[in-house]
Formats: sequence, C-alpha cells, structure tokens
Amino acid sequence: MQWNRPKSVRQIGEAPGRDRVYIEDYVVRFAKELAGQGRGTEKAAMLLGGTFLNNGEKIYQISGIVEIPGFAGRSGPVLDQGVWDRIYTEIKENFTDLEIVGWFFSCRGFSAKQAPQLLEIHKQNFQHRDKVLYLYEENEKEDSFLLYRNGRFEKQKGHYVYYEKNPEMLAYIERESNRRVHIVEQEDDRVLRNIRGIMEEKEQVRVQSRKKQKRESRLGYSLGSMVALIALVIGVATLRNQSALDQVKRQVENLQQMALGVQKENQTTVETMGSGLTKATPTPAAASTAAVSGNAMN
Repeated sequence: MQWNRPKSVRQIGEAPGRDRVYIEDYVVRFAKELAGQGRGTEKAAMLLGGTFLNNGEKIYQISGIVEIPGFAGRSGPVLDQGVWDRIYTEIKENFTDLEIVGWFFSCRGFSAKQAPQLLEIHKQNFQHRDKVLYLYEENEKEDSFLLYRNGRFEKQKGHYVYYEKNPEMLAYIERESNRRVHIVEQEDDRVLRNIRGIMEEKEQVRVQSRKKQKRESRLGYSLGSMVALIALVIGVATLRNQSALDQVKRQVENLQQMALGVQKENQTTVETMGSGLTKATPTPAAASTAAVSGNAMN
C-alpha cells in the first residue's frame, strides 16, 4: 500500500534510520490523558493504524488507540481471550480499516527494571512482533518509542507528530470522555450514598442509644419503685410484728400478775404476842379451808 505523508508534521528529536514512527496528535493526547487517569497504576492501550514501505523505509503511522481493559489487574503477561474480544469489539465499533501496529504503556515511576517484563508481554501477545511500544513516564512527562528487533527493544531517537482531521478518533475521544464523566458521576453518587449510609447508620446508633438510655432510666425508676415498695411492705410487716410482740408481752405480764395475786391469797400472816406466843392469822382462803375441815369433823 502506498504511503501518503501527512501535510502537517512536527519532528520530535532525531529520526535517523530505516524505520520511522508517525503518530497523530489526538492519539498522543488520549494516551497521556489515559496515563493521568491511572494515578500511579499501570495503564495500557492498543495502537491502531497501518505500516508502509517508503523508499526502503518502514513507516509506522498511528491514527487510533483503544484502552486495554483491566491491564493493571492481569494475572500474567498473556492477555486473556476476554480482553482481546473487548479490544477487537472497540476497534470494530469505532475505527475503519485500522490494524494493530503496537501498544502503549504508562506507569508513574517507570524504571528500566520493568523493561524485561514489557518485552515478555510484547512477545507473548503479538505473533508478529515487529510492533511499536509507546512509553510515557508520567512523572517526567517524557515519551519514547521502542521497536522490536532481533529479540529485543531498540529505543528510537525521535519520532513525528502529525496533525490531520481525524473524525473517528475525535468521536472516540468524545465517547470515552462522556463514558468517563458517567463513571465519575456514578463514583460520586456511590460516595454520596456511602456517606449518606454512614450518616444514617450513625443516626440509628444515636436513636438506639437514646432508646437504651430511656429503657435503662425506666428500668431504674421501676427498680427504685420496687425497692421502695418492698421497704414499705417490710416496714409494715415489722410494725405489725412489733405490735403483735407487744401484745404478747402484755398478755404474759397479765398472767404473771394474776399468778402473783393467787400466791398472796394463799399465804398465812404470823403475829408475835406476849410471852413468846404467836398467833397465826389465816388468809381468807385458808380460813375457808379450815371451816370446811371443822364441819367435816363434827
């Protein structure tokens, strides 16, 4: 396929050699925005476009991009079939006549130690490995392009950014922007629901605490009333018992007095007379007894 060089092109760095990378400005913007959304986590996307031969040079022209879903949560270097299905669905729905020409990777604090991991991902997922790897380091705000040659990556000294009308890429950006706004709104709504739920939970705790305090207050009042009632009953019972005890004491004293009275009636009074003689004066009870005895003798 014949390559038509874009009219508006800006060169970044040096671009010697046999291979050259041309990337559309909207793709660069989308890639950097995607990297910012990662907030330090890995973000990746597929680069779409075409490859051309021009005067012995291989041209990689990139005019589209779709995010690789769930890249940071992958279990290994190989993207599973479900991820690939979603990638191809996005490509089919948003772009026409574009093929995968490479991939994009970004991670805040990216270091050279991660390069072997990226190389393994590249080898495991692309049967034709002559693809572009577009790297963007968010902290340094630096981007670079690597090409696969002889089993390893070679960093390119420069690349080209071109500017053209790209209605498909613009439509995709608008669609993704609306989708992200919707996601943010959902996230905000979820946060508000969580806050509302926490507030409601705290209010329920306060209500339950008030109810518990009321129950405890009522219980304390009831217990106090019961204690007072019991004290009153015990007091009444004590008074009753004391009254009964006093009555018994009075009865005992009466019986004692009656017993003493009977004893006095049965006693004999002795009087001393002249010449040492004594005269006994019987009590009425004794006289009665003597009289009865005399009559019996007569």
